[in-house]
Formats: sequence, structure tokens, C-alpha cells
Amino acid sequence: MKVELHLYATLRKFYPPQGGPLSMDLEDGSRVSYLLEHLGIPSDTPRVVLVNGRPADTDVVLREGDRVVLFPPVAGG
Repeated sequence: MKVELHLYATLRKFYPPQGGPLSMDLEDGSRVSYLLEHLGIPSDTPRVVLVNGRPADTDVVLREGDRVVLFPPVAGG
């Protein structure tokens, strides 16, 4: 299945050399955690995950055509 991946700010460094955004082929039933591992993003890296514009945990199962967005948490006041 194909998913669309967008990485922002400090997480952009985890894009493959060709950059992004990119379309990735994953096995059916892949979870967000697999995608993070595949990209080499350490599990302790602070990040916000959105799947199709909604907040998602790393155990969410991805589906054909999903749009995955990763960005660092934003803080301020």
C-alpha cells in the first residue's frame, strides 16, 4: 500500500536523500511505529503525528492513501 509522508522542521533530517514529501510503499497492516522505525526516527524523539489531519498514536494501523505528517511539538506563550 502507498502512504504519503510529510516531515517538518527538525524531523526533515530523517527524509531519505531524495528529500520529500514522498510516497512510501508499506506492507498492508503497517503501523505508524513501523514507519518511524523504517525512517530511523528514534522512539524517544519528541514528535506530533497526524494521520489524515488527525492526531495519531504510533499503534495506529495505516491504510492505502493515508497522509502521515510528523513535526516536533510546539511550545510557547
